[in-house]
Amino acid sequence: MKSLQIKYNDFKKKNLSKPGIGELYERQIRYIYEKNGWLVKPYGILKGRSDLGRDLLCYKKKQIHIVQAKCWSKKKTIFEKHIMQLAGTILHYMNKYKKKPKGVFITTAKLSPTAKDFVKSLNIKHSYIKLDKNFPMIKCNINKRGKKLFFLPFDKFYDRVHIEKKKGEFYTDSINECIKKGFKHVGKN
Repeated sequence: MKSLQIKYNDFKKKNLSKPGIGELYERQIRYIYEKNGWLVKPYGILKGRSDLGRDLLCYKKKQIHIVQAKCWSKKKTIFEKHIMQLAGTILHYMNKYKKKPKGVFITTAKLSPTAKDFVKSLNIKHSYIKLDKNFPMIKCNINKRGKKLFFLPFDKFYDRVHIEKKKGEFYTDSINECIKKGFKHVGKN
């Protein structure tokens, strides 16, 4: 298991491509939501360019958040077309599912004055969250059959795994912690 910890540590230090940075940012935002008790579907990572402007679909009780995440250079500006894409996907969701989600736009870049106006007038929540590669990425999950498994960010089904704190699932940076708590690596079953 020591070699897996080394592989994981190397992954966290690795320089990423632009798409890799985008995926990492979505994973970071997902981690924040899941740690706060939300069920999160990673729509963007799983759907790619067909994500309809929905990076994450987040559910908690009767609340639904549709999250668009943009990890761009601080020198770049987010324009209103990106806010409008989120507004359009919210409308689409409302018409299709007959539920009213909250739009959330999370970014590392500044908004143009018009984009700020659109955020306000469309009642979209906007947050600046800096990219942080140091959040814990090992997922300890208990499957439907009660099997305790852990997933690393480079494992095949990593993004399909949900973490629910109330079920005893958690994120960590330590493979030793996974093993001590009875979890086995998904590749070693």
